[in-house]
Amino acid sequence: MAGNSANKQIVLITGGNQGIGFEIVKKLVAEQPTYHVLLGCRALSKGEEAISKLEKLAGLVSPIEVDVTSNDSIAACVAQIDRQHGKLDVLINNAGIGRHAVEDLPSLRAKMAALFDVNVFGVMEMTDAAIPLLKKAADQGSVPRIVFITSEMGSLGNTLNSSWKYYKSNTSVPYKSSKAAANMIGACYSTLFQNEGWKINCCCPGFRKTAFNHHMSNAMDVEEGAVRAVELATLDKDGPTGTFSNIDGTEPW
Repeated sequence: MAGNSANKQIVLITGGNQGIGFEIVKKLVAEQPTYHVLLGCRALSKGEEAISKLEKLAGLVSPIEVDVTSNDSIAACVAQIDRQHGKLDVLINNAGIGRHAVEDLPSLRAKMAALFDVNVFGVMEMTDAAIPLLKKAADQGSVPRIVFITSEMGSLGNTLNSSWKYYKSNTSVPYKSSKAAANMIGACYSTLFQNEGWKINCCCPGFRKTAFNHHMSNAMDVEEGAVRAVELATLDKDGPTGTFSNIDGTEPW
């Protein structure tokens, strides 16, 4: 399903083979004929399997291997994008894990380490490595965009609000802390590149039916979880930057 990506907007989505990441891929390739989506995955076989499920493609899509817990993997991914496309217009930092992924680890320190390795260190390393490619896109007249898929669970404002719907979930300290840190990374990068016109935003997909939360029965429709991320990924020069939002509007930092 990949083709000639000349003059296309190049978009990398980490963790794009399942969950919210895959829904973002689906929506982008269905709606954006000028986009070439690079479906980031830890194994190419998983990416190819995910792409085989896609239908009604307007844009292009191809798998690319990237494991955000490995600096070597990130470097190889960036080098491949540079070699094949010479730029990156959009980075969507989607790869992440939740509390269910670490619940069997033997200690609080081990759980914190695993969560931060993916949700914080991986996000930071991936973003930092992609900056030169985003600058190359800017040099070609593009508006670089970075979308951080974070969570309302990482909001300090929500956490301290006794009327917040998930106030009783404040026991999930390791996960919430990792998402608060990811929000800070997004906020900092937005200020660093604000004067250059880059659009850098954080968004929460909401509580959706994915493997991330064991497809819990009370979770919401998964496709809607991609809506806000795609809106942010397709912003033009007049779009917002330095925001934290969900499908319904602004989230408190």
